Amino acid sequence: MSEVRRARQQEYEAIGELTVLAYRSGGVLVDDDGYATTLADVSGRAALAEVYVLLDDGNSIVGTVTLSPHGTAYAQVSRPGDLEFRMLAVAPEAAGRGYGSRLVAFCAEQGRARGHQALAICVIDTNTSALRLYDHLGFVRQPDRDVEPAPGIRLLVLTREL
Repeated sequence: MSEVRRARQQEYEAIGELTVLAYRSGGVLVDDDGYATTLADVSGRAALAEVYVLLDDGNSIVGTVTLSPHGTAYAQVSRPGDLEFRMLAVAPEAAGRGYGSRLVAFCAEQGRARGHQALAICVIDTNTSALRLYDHLGFVRQPDRDVEPAPGIRLLVLTREL
């Protein structure tokens, strides 16, 4: 049975590498993309948000997600009542085993336990595999909340009621 728990400081480097690799192998990053530096900075992210890992049956890290409640420094697109999650990543070699869905289920569990009404996530418009996953899991586009943090980079906002 897989386990999700808070990331430990000694795991930050491995989590950063896993996240960059997952985003790059998914075609979300290009070689000169400065976002890779942000993805790799787990220590900085953990200082502002909650970083979690997903462990497989052998206690290896196979996924990660960051929770950023509305009003916190790492929240980008959430509104009051939303629990935003960011930087969900599954190791490429572990893809297709339901780990992404398990991480989203964990986010929903946390949202309900904390009294949130919805989950919120933003996904770059070119990440078709993530968009398919979130659609399959019941997320709905919120076009009025889409953001463009840089020219040519369009982030689509998706929410799911809890």
